Amino acid sequence: MRVLAIWTICAVLGGCAASAPEVKARLGQEYVGKNVDTLVVQWGPPTTTFRMNSGQTSYVWQLASETTVSMDRSGSGLAKNYACKVNVIASPTGVIQQLDTEDYNAGQGIWSMTGALGSMCGERLRMKPQG
Repeated sequence: MRVLAIWTICAVLGGCAASAPEVKARLGQEYVGKNVDTLVVQWGPPTTTFRMNSGQTSYVWQLASETTVSMDRSGSGLAKNYACKVNVIASPTGVIQQLDTEDYNAGQGIWSMTGALGSMCGERLRMKPQG
């Protein structure tokens, strides 16, 4: 019953967080063309970096992660990992050329399938749905 109340409140208010495609589009609009230092200031140092032969650098920020375990009647479990990762490719001078996300809908079951609660990145970055 409590979950239904939370879903109803989110639906009435237009969703709790932005969807995965909306987060990707908004981050791209905001950061592509800017220096990667902007993201370092915003989110801290990246989780990983990799210098490519082209001179570009790949950066990955893992901003959130969550593991859920589903148990079946036999007692065996299935673990599923959800994450908010932001992948960036920057030019040799540090200008962001590409930005992509690995993002999953928040919640479990029907909530995750419908995206009613928004995405992991939307939650972590406190992005509200637009429109």
